[in-house]
Amino acid sequence: MRVTIKDIAKEAKVSVTTVSFVLNGKLDNISEETIKKVKAVADKFNYSPNPIAVGLVTRKTKTIGLIIPDIQNLFFSQMAKHIEGELIKDGYNLILCNTDDKYERDLKTIMTLANRNVDAIIFSPSTQSMFIKNQKKIVELLRKTNIPYLVIDREIDNLGGNMVVNDDLYGGYIATKHLLEHGHRRIGCITGPLNVSSAKKRYEGYIKALREFNLDINKDYIIEGDYHYNSGYYDTKALLSKDITAIFASNDLMAYGVYKACKEFNRKIPEEISVVGFDDLYFSSILDVPLTSVKQDVEQLSKKISAAILNKVSNNEDLQTIVFKPSLTIRNSVAKINCIREDKHD
Repeated sequence: MRVTIKDIAKEAKVSVTTVSFVLNGKLDNISEETIKKVKAVADKFNYSPNPIAVGLVTRKTKTIGLIIPDIQNLFFSQMAKHIEGELIKDGYNLILCNTDDKYERDLKTIMTLANRNVDAIIFSPSTQSMFIKNQKKIVELLRKTNIPYLVIDREIDNLGGNMVVNDDLYGGYIATKHLLEHGHRRIGCITGPLNVSSAKKRYEGYIKALREFNLDINKDYIIEGDYHYNSGYYDTKALLSKDITAIFASNDLMAYGVYKACKEFNRKIPEEISVVGFDDLYFSSILDVPLTSVKQDVEQLSKKISAAILNKVSNNEDLQTIVFKPSLTIRNSVAKINCIREDKHD
């Protein structure tokens, strides 16, 4: 049976009101002896406040919902772990929800969290939710709940702030530029789903770098993937029939698929095919040929997300969009090849 403050009051031989004041830190006009006695009894019974009862009084449940599209993606699972760690420091619990990249699951999960009276929602939209017509319905629902929310990783149009994202265009640009600076001119690109802002912008970064080097865009070198391992594998099998010397995969999971396909086709990395990924996941550093990858600092990103949502919970102030700048972690998956750069301005 759960211990209540009435049980503590009876054991300590004080009033319920006194116990409530002590446990809630309202110590004015209460003797030091009484405070010690009440705390000792609470410790003896391993007492913890009933969150439902506390919520009825404070209108706060000290819980925050986190909705992610794919728990199997190490980027999102690492983010969830770091966010939970940050929230715990402030006395909040995390409810983690995985939507398997489904729009209907996004809608249902938002409503479920609202019905549980969470204090705020941190939301990374599914791939399906990123279609324009679905984005509008998602935004309407988030606003209708009257619960503070923060959209992360994937940008929603016309949200007017309340987002923490990475500069994905810059990330795609520095990944492709690194390959270009190593002499590569025939660079394959496996994008993410192009209705998703992160994938679209990484692809735009790839295009920007090619144009900076005055190269034509060869559509045969570009395949739309879906951010999953199998996509990287099958799309690479198609690309290897082209005359490419390198591949930019729009996330590390797809880059791992690139490795598998190259191994099956006896194409050595980086001697025959150079590879750059995006995310810089832990496993990228322990591959047989460690992967060069665009680093999203998940720990720092998670700290910023946590601080932003806690500020919204406390002050209910709308946030401007916060954009993180990624960097490139250079390892061994890119080889330098001989190629004369042909700039139009030379």
